[in-house]
Amino acid sequence: MNDTNNTLPDTSSSVAAPRIEQAGPLLVAGLREQLDEHMAEKIPQLWKTLVACWDEIPQRVGSADYGLCIRVDDCEYYYMAACSVWDFTGLPEKFSPFIIPSQTYAVFVHQGSVRLLCNTIDYAFDQWLPESGYQHAAALDNRLHFFERYGEQFNPEIGEGDIEIWLPITK
Repeated sequence: MNDTNNTLPDTSSSVAAPRIEQAGPLLVAGLREQLDEHMAEKIPQLWKTLVACWDEIPQRVGSADYGLCIRVDDCEYYYMAACSVWDFTGLPEKFSPFIIPSQTYAVFVHQGSVRLLCNTIDYAFDQWLPESGYQHAAALDNRLHFFERYGEQFNPEIGEGDIEIWLPITK
């Protein structure tokens, strides 16, 4: 690896083949922000804001956290930093509810820094999906474009460990 050009390495070639899972539904609640050219700054700030108000979500369950890319229409998306909840009842207004649908997912394990997550996402959509025999389950009735799962071993201090990309698929 050559570090003299100050660019991040392309790690897509090291992404392992995904496992295929049937999962959901999963109720999540969190904060959301429209995706735009400032998303690289917006998303980390969104997570900081959510972490600062975890205690305001009394329905929170489990230890995994989720980053969702949700389609609003053909060209508009938002990102949601979220946690799983057992119920939406009594959820404070500043939090958005969302149900991750029950369906089939291709699950990609991300290796390395969260800063390089786009490499795994690009691999999933641009390399694996076209050759897989599956299609992206992105019909109008499925607003979920994909989601990130940050498990128990994720270390937010260094931004590494236990990160997966869940891509909704269909035959």
